[in-house]
Amino acid sequence: MATENEEDKGPLGKTIEAPTSYCPSVLYPISRMRGRSLLGLADGEVTPFVGIDVWNCYETSWMSQRGLPTRRTLELRVPATSPNIVESKSLKLYLNSLNLHKFSSNEEAVATIVADLTPVLGGDTPPTVTLAPLADAPLFGPEWTCIDDQDLGGLDFPVFDGSNGVTGDDSTLRCTGGAAVTERLCTHLLRTLCPVTGQPDWGSVLIEYTGEPIDRVGFLRYVASLRCEVGFHENAVECVF
Repeated sequence: MATENEEDKGPLGKTIEAPTSYCPSVLYPISRMRGRSLLGLADGEVTPFVGIDVWNCYETSWMSQRGLPTRRTLELRVPATSPNIVESKSLKLYLNSLNLHKFSSNEEAVATIVADLTPVLGGDTPPTVTLAPLADAPLFGPEWTCIDDQDLGGLDFPVFDGSNGVTGDDSTLRCTGGAAVTERLCTHLLRTLCPVTGQPDWGSVLIEYTGEPIDRVGFLRYVASLRCEVGFHENAVECVF
């Protein structure tokens, strides 16, 4: 864990290489006394207020043991009694470092996040972390069918270097056969890497079509194969089309 001093603001305002694997050491504490001293409060003094800080993290993702991407909305609640807050950029880098990490369950992921944040925040009360499926959010309305619950089996997709932008592995794209249908499909698992910052770029893919039914498992595996490609989202959408 990084340590704080008056001159060092952690990763804030600095160019930081985004970790590509699980990296709790990137979490950075900021003492609450930086702000409270300006209010005339002394360190250790009982504050005249109570409450919690609520963080909503909409780009939270990791992998199942079988390699299936999982994307959730994470709510982090930090009691105001904690001596520190976590610097926001460091929290984003930490959550991004989980993107390719495998957990046996969502519960294990939550327990890991709580365990990593507790010593950074300090205090006697650990933070509270809860998850909500992104697919439950009323993003596009009930007329769109989310396909993120497909059983993909074990994922072993190739990882591209992105030197020529987003190209994708379309070998799993196919139709199922049968009569033509008209449907609207969506997935919230699109992830590429920004070619400027190297950090994850998230999005949802919406497909409205009429024709032979798209194989949903194959299509979702295709979207997952873009996970480590480097390119702007506009490029990714054009590639999918």
